[in-house]
Amino acid sequence: MAETITLTKPAIPIPAKLPFLELICWDTKDVYRLTLQEMLNTYERKWDYKTLVNKFDEEELNFIKKLAQHYKSWLLKYEFSA
Repeated sequence: MAETITLTKPAIPIPAKLPFLELICWDTKDVYRLTLQEMLNTYERKWDYKTLVNKFDEEELNFIKKLAQHYKSWLLKYEFSA
């Protein structure tokens, strides 16, 4: 008999505003419809654009950190401070 694997979504609440994600997804109509994995993938792909933001939103930084921790992302090597 084949083993059944159940995937559960991480309990990471999505902030009401994600200004950096909106900036780096300028060509995406609604970034809030992306899955958590897609959001993290976008942050990783476009992380070099972080210099375009004078000051990160603290709530968004905490969100990125939680995503990075859950998915064991290389973004964890960065210090997350607003």
